[in-house]
This record gives sequence, structure tokens and C-alpha cells, in this order.
Amino acid sequence: MSFNFERKIIDFFPINKRIFGFCLFFAVFCAFSATAQSKQQRYLDYIERYKTVALQHERQFGVPASITLAQGILESSGGQSKMAQEANNHFGIKAYHWQGEVYGQGDSLRSVGYRKYGAPEDSFLDHAMFLKGPRYSVLYEFDVTDYRSWAQGLRDCGYAEDANYPAKLIKIIEQYELYSLNGGKRLDGAIVQQTDDNDDEQPSTRWHHRKRRNNSQQTAAVSNQDEEKMPTYTPMRQGRVLSSADND
Repeated sequence: MSFNFERKIIDFFPINKRIFGFCLFFAVFCAFSATAQSKQQRYLDYIERYKTVALQHERQFGVPASITLAQGILESSGGQSKMAQEANNHFGIKAYHWQGEVYGQGDSLRSVGYRKYGAPEDSFLDHAMFLKGPRYSVLYEFDVTDYRSWAQGLRDCGYAEDANYPAKLIKIIEQYELYSLNGGKRLDGAIVQQTDDNDDEQPSTRWHHRKRRNNSQQTAAVSNQDEEKMPTYTPMRQGRVLSSADND
């Protein structure tokens, strides 16, 4: 009986080692697959293609590269939207005060169309210059690594009507680690909350991560004075913003 018991022990362990090895391999494979699936290849390709120009514009204009790329991914669905493909317009900039070719003009009675560019890089340059307008001047009081405040500030300044726009940008930045492009780190600040359009009367209460250097009264005064002083650039498309479903 003792012999049979020992025989069973010897037979038991090799089998379990094989089972354990298989389970370990399967777990590693699943984890790798989940990571790969969470990052879409077309977005990775987009980042690789345009990160140099985004960093260049960060140095030249002060717009965080992480914000530029996140907006480009969101607005153009990673360069695959119809507008990006046909007009090289990755940021939905409308054709106000535009002397170049217009894309999509006349699609509706109120449509002025969108700017059509010779190359995607031209769209990136126009985007950076647009954000240098007075409407967005308060954003430059945040560090280029403070992507959370930049994301919320864009919405507060009127870039988009979608209350979830900041959260969408932050999700892209953190999922694809865009914060590391300029040496920044992932921020563990307060989560961006969904907001109602009625909250627009007090945008400073929702700039959640870093406080602005100037007091709110000074900032509001500058914003109000400069609101009508934009002879060249006007707000980008402020209607529909690509939903998360559009980016799947």
C-alpha cells in the first residue's frame, strides 16, 4: 500500500507542474492581449507620426504636446476621419477669416465650411496659432506638463460644448502615456467631473488641478476684454465632439 501511495505522489506532481505552467502562460498571454487591445495601433501610429511636430509647437507656442496629440486623435479619430483624409484638417477648424480652399461649405444653411490644408502639418500649425488667441490666454498660466488643467481649461474657455471633452482628452493622454513626451508624469489630481452647461458662469471653480497664478477677477477681466479682439481666428467647431464610440 505504501508503494502505491508513493507512486501516486510521483505521478501527481508532474501533471500539476504542466497544468501550472500552462495556466501561467495563459495568464501572461491574456494580460499581454488586454494591454495590446487597450491601445489601438492606429493611434500609436498617429502619435509616432506627429509627436515631433507637436513637441516643436510646444517649444514654439507653448501648447502642450500631449494636449495637441490628444485633440488630434479625438477630433480626427486618429487621422482616419473623412475631414482629415480629404482636407488634412485634424482639429475641425472652421473657415472663418480663411482665404484658402474650403471643405464642406454649404452642407447646411449655417455652415461656413472648414479649412482645407495642403498637409496635416499645416493643420497642426494652424491649431497652435489658434490657441494663441486671447480667448485661451489664461491657459498659458499652467505648466506644459499640467495636462489636466489644460484639458479642463479648453472646455472652460469655450473650445467645445461637450461637458465630457476634458475627460476624453485626459483618458487619451493617460492611456497612451502622452504626458511623458515632454518629461511630464501622470498626474493623480482630482478626477474631471461631468459638468452642466449652466456652470459656465464660474469656469474657475472647475480648474481642478493647479491654481492660476493670477486671481480670478484679473483673469476674468482679461478674458472679457479680449473676447472681441480676434480679427484672425474664431472659435473652432463648438458643436458635436467625437464621442468615445466614434474612436473605437
